[in-house]
Amino acid sequence: KQWYQRRVRGLRFLLALIVMAAGKTSDSWDLELKLAKLESTIDHLQKQVSDLQLGQVKQGAELKVATNMASSALDQSNSTWSLTRTQILFPSLEKIALHQTTETYTETLPTPLPVNTRALIVSVFCYFWNGANSHAYLNVDVQQEGSDEGGLARLENTHFNVYANTFYYEVMIPWDTALSDKIVFAVKSSYQTGGDKNWYRLRVVGYVTA
Repeated sequence: KQWYQRRVRGLRFLLALIVMAAGKTSDSWDLELKLAKLESTIDHLQKQVSDLQLGQVKQGAELKVATNMASSALDQSNSTWSLTRTQILFPSLEKIALHQTTETYTETLPTPLPVNTRALIVSVFCYFWNGANSHAYLNVDVQQEGSDEGGLARLENTHFNVYANTFYYEVMIPWDTALSDKIVFAVKSSYQTGGDKNWYRLRVVGYVTA
């Protein structure tokens, strides 16, 4: 950039000398032609200088964006995640024994969660006695009320003819305390045989903060 600027200044000085000489010579036609070429060269060099300046501004902006992204990533990596165990029971979900039917349970959390809560932990327990080669199928969508599909967890359970057994696992449900304090359990399908010997239980057993 500095080299181009020095060259432009030098050419402008040369142009000034030629203009001064123009008053002392009769060959003005050749002089005007030379002046036009010099002006064209100067304009071209000025454009190159402007392009270099614009490129530096653009590079500076891109560098600032990259620096901010790196700083944000570093802040996130330094954040602390913590799991807190709890035990929240909902009477309607303590013994689910649905057969070929759907049902939606909307439950309200009994106490407010910390504002930095990022997820709930929901447990799924199945008691399967297996009377007469029976079934215990239950598919449930779980999410915070008001959340979009990205906050949905799908629970799929299919048990058949397994003698006197229990099954247990836990899932994480995305949570935003700025939304509702309700959690929705939507049964999408069910198939249960064997009477009251086969059933499911859903509970909130923890939450994650960050």
